[in-house]
Amino acid sequence: MGLGLALIALGVLILLDRLGTGYGLREGWPWIVVALGVGNIFRNIKSLPAWVTAIIGILIVGAKYYSFDISIPVIVKTYFLPALLIVMGLLWLWKYSKD
Repeated sequence: MGLGLALIALGVLILLDRLGTGYGLREGWPWIVVALGVGNIFRNIKSLPAWVTAIIGILIVGAKYYSFDISIPVIVKTYFLPALLIVMGLLWLWKYSKD
């Protein structure tokens, strides 16, 4: 379900970008992270990686669009998101390797 929601979100963002609305993948990618997390929560409500993915996605959306003003040092801003995405991916792989 998470992959389906992510594909729908991706399709909508590409469509909006091609329609020239000024809102597309570059601005809307955090919604794909939210869709992946929420979709997997619907599949398994006890899944820790799903909850982490959804919460991180919501925080990114909030910080990007709703002005959560958090003062973060530059080094943390530079490396935190890529490291977090890598850890989330490893959590997903770990979870599915156990199933």
